[in-house]
Amino acid sequence: MRRQFRVLMAALVCMAEPYAWAGEKMSTGDMKTDEIMVALQEKSKTVSSCRARVKTLLHLEGEQFEILDDVYIQVFAKIYVSRVLAGEINQTIVSDGSLMWRYDPEERLVSRVNMGRVFRTTKVEADADQPDLTRPFRTLDWTSIRYIKTESVGDREYRVFEAVPGLTMLHAELPQAPEKVTLWIHPEDGLLRRARYYGTGEKELFSQEYLDVVINPKLDPQIFDFVVPSGVHVMDMTDDVIEILNLAKETKGKESGADKAQGN
Repeated sequence: MRRQFRVLMAALVCMAEPYAWAGEKMSTGDMKTDEIMVALQEKSKTVSSCRARVKTLLHLEGEQFEILDDVYIQVFAKIYVSRVLAGEINQTIVSDGSLMWRYDPEERLVSRVNMGRVFRTTKVEADADQPDLTRPFRTLDWTSIRYIKTESVGDREYRVFEAVPGLTMLHAELPQAPEKVTLWIHPEDGLLRRARYYGTGEKELFSQEYLDVVINPKLDPQIFDFVVPSGVHVMDMTDDVIEILNLAKETKGKESGADKAQGN
C-alpha cells in the first residue's frame, strides 16, 4: 500500500492543458463566466511570485492520506515544492518550465521529465498537477467552466466555479478519474484558495486548500535550479509519462465511444 501511495503521489507532480484565461482563449460559452474570469485575470496580473502552504487530502481505497506542500512560485512556469506525504515521506519537486525534477531522499532517487517532449507528443503538460494557485483554470475542459456563485467563507468572499477536469497524470493513476471540480478563487488577487474533485455520484476524490498565501515575496532564483545530489540514481521518466498519458487518452476515448453507442 505504501508503494502504491508513493507512485500515486508522484503523479501529483505531473500534467494537462496550457494556462489561459477567458480573455486569451475562446469563450466558455457563458457571458457571466467570461466576465468574472476576465476580472480575476486583471487582478492576477499584479502577481509575479507567491508562496503558500498547500494541504491535500486524498481518498484512496477507503483511506485518507494527507499531503503537505510548501510551494514557491515565480510567474510564469517556475515552481519549487517541498512535500511531506502521509507525515513520513519527503520529496522535493522543481520545475523550471523545461524540465521537471523530483527527488526522493529516502529512496535516493531523482526522476527527470522533459516537459517539452511530453507536450509535443501528448498535448498534455507534464507539470500541471503541481499545486499552482496562480493558474486556477489549468487542465479544465474550457467550455465546461461555469461561475456558479459568490460564497462567504469566514470573513472573506470567494468566486466559485465548477468545471470538468481534463486529463492529468494523477487522474491517469487514480482508480477513478474525477468528473467534476469546484474551485474557490479570491476576488482580490485572482488566485486559487480551494479545489475539490469529485467522481461518480459526487463522491469526493481529493481536495486542496491553499493556506498562508504570501503575494510577491522575494524568492531566491537558485531554488528553481535543481542540482542532483551526489550518490543518487537519476531516472529519465519522460517515456513513461508519455506512455501513461497516451494509454489514458486511448482508454478515455473508448469509454466515450461506448457511452455514445449506449445513448443511441
